[in-house]
Amino acid sequence: MARVSAGIPVRRGFFLPYARQFLDALSLPLILLGGVNRLETVEAALSEGFAFVAMARALLREPDLVDRWRVGAASEGLCIHCNKCMPTIYSGTRCVLVAKGYPS
Repeated sequence: MARVSAGIPVRRGFFLPYARQFLDALSLPLILLGGVNRLETVEAALSEGFAFVAMARALLREPDLVDRWRVGAASEGLCIHCNKCMPTIYSGTRCVLVAKGYPS
């Protein structure tokens, strides 16, 4: 479990419990987002009836993550949901950890 800031944990698929309520109440395609960083989260969401999943920060860290999942080279992304990418949204959104040489 990562932390957004001191003392605030971020769970994988953190909107899933709320999104399930919408999935049960609506009859239109829904997209799950929030903390999607593992292939098992994607597979579970799709099997529950979500039409798509959205991944932003995970793909900032590893633009080839979905391709690596497809060939079995990974099952979890490297994004730690630190939110350090957020200040870059107006200056070329990027993962600052990659820029600092963290493993990719």
